[in-house]
Amino acid sequence: MTILALAVTFVVLTVLGMPIAFVIGSACLVALLISGQSLTLLSHFMYIGVDSFVLVAVPMFVLTGEIMLKGRMTGALTDFADVIVGRIRGGMGHTNIAASVFFAGITGSASADTTALGSVLIPTMAEKGYSRAYATAVTIASSVIGPIIPPSLTFVIYAMAVGGVSVGELFLAGIIPGVLVAIALMVMNYRISLARNYEKRTERYSVGFVLTTVRRSLLVLVMPVLIVVGVLSGDFTATEAAAVASIYALVICMVVTRTLKFRELPDVFFSTAKTSSIMFLLLATSSVLSYILATQGVPTMIANSFQAVTDNKYVFLMLMNISLLMIGLVLDLFPAIIIFGPIFAGIAQSYGVDPVQFGVVFCVNLLIGLNTPPVGSGLFLGAAVGKVRLEDLIREVRPFILMEIVVLLILTYVPFLTTTLPRTVMGFFDS
Repeated sequence: MTILALAVTFVVLTVLGMPIAFVIGSACLVALLISGQSLTLLSHFMYIGVDSFVLVAVPMFVLTGEIMLKGRMTGALTDFADVIVGRIRGGMGHTNIAASVFFAGITGSASADTTALGSVLIPTMAEKGYSRAYATAVTIASSVIGPIIPPSLTFVIYAMAVGGVSVGELFLAGIIPGVLVAIALMVMNYRISLARNYEKRTERYSVGFVLTTVRRSLLVLVMPVLIVVGVLSGDFTATEAAAVASIYALVICMVVTRTLKFRELPDVFFSTAKTSSIMFLLLATSSVLSYILATQGVPTMIANSFQAVTDNKYVFLMLMNISLLMIGLVLDLFPAIIIFGPIFAGIAQSYGVDPVQFGVVFCVNLLIGLNTPPVGSGLFLGAAVGKVRLEDLIREVRPFILMEIVVLLILTYVPFLTTTLPRTVMGFFDS
């Protein structure tokens, strides 16, 4: 009865359009009332959900991204991406995707990628003959690369929720998958651009422009290297790495390039607090939901269901992917990680799945859900940034989601793509 009441409340409030954090909190409140448990458990587990030193990394990484955005460093990354891939058929689409790869090293956030790059590249692509819906679809599809390539808030939250896997290993494991997603999206962009006769550029950049662009972009691209190396070497934790990154961004933008003014800092801090508060509210309410599901025996029911169907690891992985794709349709990224991460990680361990590989597959799967209806936050943000109709955007983004699912299956059944780099690099640092 408790689970039924929780599910019905969740579905009804979601359909009514209530923000997902309040949907989860309200559903948990109803479940506690139905089960007769003390309502103090709501505040208790909300506090437990955010009472972690690791989570200090969240506002620090957000702050880093805000500093770089206000410091107008995204232009250097966009120019750098354009120099590399801009002359291929569908050049601005490729530039958009490649810029997401480089931008991943700044924030590790899909929403920041969509807002920062989309506001610049969507109008530019439209001027060059692309439809606005298509330009927006490329932007939101490539935005999922940000949380895969380090530094990644998604991997930080996953490591905190599940335990037993290091943030540094997940950072390394995300590099190849992120690049694979970018290549897959570029292949689809090339095919569509060829079919629709989109842009094909022949002009060349001057040597001076290329050298200037490379020099400016290196100031930004060195930051993720600094973070990953620092975490792997043990010089600082992921939380301390986030603080180092924010200081580095501040020095670059205020002292080196001087593109960020002191008077702009209050806006930077306010925007950081606003974004972080949304994330923490999601984490807090998700912690309560995780407790309710555990006390109602849901994790055991899910585990028994999988084991009753198959004892084959590869069949389990396929069923897990299907389940997570369905979860991603109705639940936002961070709540899904907090609620289902520990459940599925425990089941995967019983099947002998490598924890690092599983972590990457799990997160990539849920990231695809950012761009799928009915509650995909990437769709609504993209429609707002690109000023396009939601139904047009959904139609244009479908081929790119298909390519991301293909990459997901490759990562699921070719484990060395996610495990080789962490083992090699960690072995080097351990020696």
